[in-house]
Amino acid sequence: MIIFLVANGKVSNLKELYQFLNPSLVIAVNGGANKSLKNKVHPNIIIGDNDSLRKKINSKIVKFPKDKDKNDFDLAIDYILENFQNFKLFCFGAIGNRIDHTLANLYSLSRIKNYPPSIITSNQTIYLLHPNTSIHNIEENTKTSILSIDCGFSTVEIHGFKYSGIFQIPFLSSLGISNYSINRNNSINCRKGLIIVIIYRNYLKLGNINVRG
Repeated sequence: MIIFLVANGKVSNLKELYQFLNPSLVIAVNGGANKSLKNKVHPNIIIGDNDSLRKKINSKIVKFPKDKDKNDFDLAIDYILENFQNFKLFCFGAIGNRIDHTLANLYSLSRIKNYPPSIITSNQTIYLLHPNTSIHNIEENTKTSILSIDCGFSTVEIHGFKYSGIFQIPFLSSLGISNYSINRNNSINCRKGLIIVIIYRNYLKLGNINVRG
């Protein structure tokens, strides 16, 4: 099952990926419904306090009060985890101008462990990898950064890149920034901790990338 989650940040490639991946469900987070409709994608479900909706939308509404302990994106992750299993999650608009919301959204996505969730931007594809999850066959000569977002350090095994081997990457260290794939027979495997892999290529141009969870 493929789920699209559309937040209220800058949304890119939504219409194209909707046509390419044909998701089973589109969930909008509050004002993300406006971004979804702008891209001609009608959300099946809208989650949040609805303070950013510009017009009435014929979708299922899961409403929460404006004053709450979680942001709307986190509540959407709650909803997905409570109602679905064996899904692949693609997120749009999860990164914006506010670093506090961006970091909180990354934490929310870290709660998904069945299959690495991804964040789609105009020129980046971002994956969150738990232990024993991996990415394979990234296009040759693609800039890729790996950051640990686990307190302490994360252990990463890398093959087919300029800098390959087994590395212990400290929390938010620059150690894994700006690596490059040198052939298509490559892989990034999280052995310990939690990492984000930032691939500087549009998802539609990644080719036959293989994500394993």
